[in-house]
Amino acid sequence: MGSPAVRAPAGPGGRGVGALCALLGLLPVTPVPAWACAAAPFALWFWAVTVPSLALLTAIAVATARRPRLSRVHRALVTGTVGGLIGTLGYDLFRVPFALAGLRLFAPVDTYGVLALDADSSSPRTGLLGWAFHFSNGIGFGISYAVIASGRRWQWGLAWGLMIETIAVASPVAGVYALRGAGLIAIAYAGHLAYGAPLGLLVADPGRTARRLREIGPHATACALLAVVLVLVLWQRPFTTPAPVRAGERVAPGPSALVLDGRFHPQYLRVPAYGCVSLRNGDTVPYTLPAAAGSPRLEPGRTTTACFASAGNAVLRVRTSAQPYAGGFVIVDRTAH
Repeated sequence: MGSPAVRAPAGPGGRGVGALCALLGLLPVTPVPAWACAAAPFALWFWAVTVPSLALLTAIAVATARRPRLSRVHRALVTGTVGGLIGTLGYDLFRVPFALAGLRLFAPVDTYGVLALDADSSSPRTGLLGWAFHFSNGIGFGISYAVIASGRRWQWGLAWGLMIETIAVASPVAGVYALRGAGLIAIAYAGHLAYGAPLGLLVADPGRTARRLREIGPHATACALLAVVLVLVLWQRPFTTPAPVRAGERVAPGPSALVLDGRFHPQYLRVPAYGCVSLRNGDTVPYTLPAAAGSPRLEPGRTTTACFASAGNAVLRVRTSAQPYAGGFVIVDRTAH
């Protein structure tokens, strides 16, 4: 256990600012459970809660940087940001082998961008926003943990990661994203251990972490965040749209996709409750969609309407075959118009 002097901000003002930061760190993720409960559109929560809370955390980090009385709050913000960032990278890297084996573990990330932009379908722009939201959640949880547990043994970071996943599994989020089965749940919990371990190690000695960051450079934390943004932009390429995705968007008014090599382009389509999508089969073989009402058949060269008998919010895996990445996803959003 670390000393109380390390863990707690000094003075009533410091404690108040620290408590505010801990709360703000938890707010970025609120669009996910709010949307899962159909409390309001995801986009409303994202722009009204996530973006302002991140902006306020940034402002507090800048304001506390040169105020000695709030140095411990600033140190918690820095260590929590770096710990949350590295923890999120660990979480994602742990899941990569399972994704390569065919498990669509990263599907929720792509849905976030579609929902946040209130879009009919996915695109490079929604992909970029979805991944940015994903990292903001990891960093926000890291900040909250750092404010609460600075100086504590690193194993508390493991408990924090497990608690986050337990809340997700016990909430409607698990049903919306079809988090079922012992295998998937075990992977999810193990991934959150990969998140909590680096977070716990960095927050266990915040002074040492801060010193090492200063040795790297005066703006190491900001540069790390900028590097992540640049990597995401280079990966997602939000300023261009692949030709198959553009063709899929033009198949019909509303959510639509072109099926090539058995895959949807765009890959994610968003519909209201009991909504329908238009799919044009650009392959030479027919496909059947068991996930859609009536299991419609996609004939080669023809456009077919597929409807989904779901009244509540759900992310449906729509397969064209048993191949791991065949088909795509339909986001049933009862808050959509």
